[in-house]
Amino acid sequence: MRFRSAGTSNSDSYRAGCEIGEALRDLSPEVILLFASISFENDSADLFAGVYDGLDTTDVVIFGGTGDGIYETSLIAHYGVSALGITSDGRVGWSAAVETGVGADSVDTARTCARNALARANGPVSWAFVLADGVKADGTGIVAGVRSVLAVPFVGGLAGDDRRFSRSRIFLNGREVEDGVAILLASGDLPFITNTASGWTPFGAAGIVEECRGNTLRRISGRDPMSFIREQIEKPLAEADLGMIGLAIYRKYADESFSLRSLSHFDDTCGAITIFGSIEQGAVVKVCGISETQVLLGVSAALAGAGRNDFTPAAAIIVSCAGRKWLLNDGWHQEVELVQTALGSHLPLVGFPSFGEIGPFLSTEGTYSESLFHNVSFVICLLGG
Repeated sequence: MRFRSAGTSNSDSYRAGCEIGEALRDLSPEVILLFASISFENDSADLFAGVYDGLDTTDVVIFGGTGDGIYETSLIAHYGVSALGITSDGRVGWSAAVETGVGADSVDTARTCARNALARANGPVSWAFVLADGVKADGTGIVAGVRSVLAVPFVGGLAGDDRRFSRSRIFLNGREVEDGVAILLASGDLPFITNTASGWTPFGAAGIVEECRGNTLRRISGRDPMSFIREQIEKPLAEADLGMIGLAIYRKYADESFSLRSLSHFDDTCGAITIFGSIEQGAVVKVCGISETQVLLGVSAALAGAGRNDFTPAAAIIVSCAGRKWLLNDGWHQEVELVQTALGSHLPLVGFPSFGEIGPFLSTEGTYSESLFHNVSFVICLLGG
């Protein structure tokens, strides 16, 4: 396996694409993971044309989407394009599919997309990367749909648009898609290790989700969510708590690992709370909080869990949360710098701040949980040579 990353801040879409293509041309990539800021959406055809012209071929799978900024080995930027070229020299077969309609039914659309991608695979699937519209998709539904088809752990996230929450785009082979989900599958020998962490600290009593309609949480353990949270934090909820207070979701009481939901809106009339992604009825939840220091501790926890003496990373993919970027403010580059300090500053690296993260937890025994949908979390996927 051979990998190379490339990044550019060139604001001209065609030239930016050419720079990416030319930087990866000698690798003769079979697949390119491509991430771009939403500013390229009006000229995406020029961006893809530039990539193909720079590569001097169209015989490559291009898979990606828009983010709230980009990560690359030598470029961490609010605006630009980043890419990871992958060449397996025939060891891995690649298949991909895209499907629209996540706004109407995220579960069924994701299930259909996964089935279509799997039907095109030329062998047993070893790895999967999932991206979906970060404005219209329900991340919980996306994960449920994919999980109903794929048995392997999968990673990914929801595309973003520079904190405006008005639109996002998915890319597949020169096509830009809204209201969609896309899945990239690897069949064959692709060594990887992945982990998810957040740094958030749960506290207070646990509750049971009794009613959640879409992204609106209405009942926890016999009371409205605002009352439940107020009892745990011992003060009234305020707008300042948005982004600083969330809900940890456990699959069962005995679990230590948890996924997160952050809060986006309070309804003072009925006590309901709008969250970024639905929660299944019967889920165990706890209130949790975060600080800037804890955000970075989450990165260290993900890296520590993914660190294994028998695995040498050859490339890294990062899907962090746009909310973590906003919490860190001018220090948002520190997440990538922690990765580079741990793994080496020259490691090919690519990724984006997302509107929701997808990934499993890695246990100390080396086994994976099922892949889950997360808010304000950090997913790292290391690919081996």
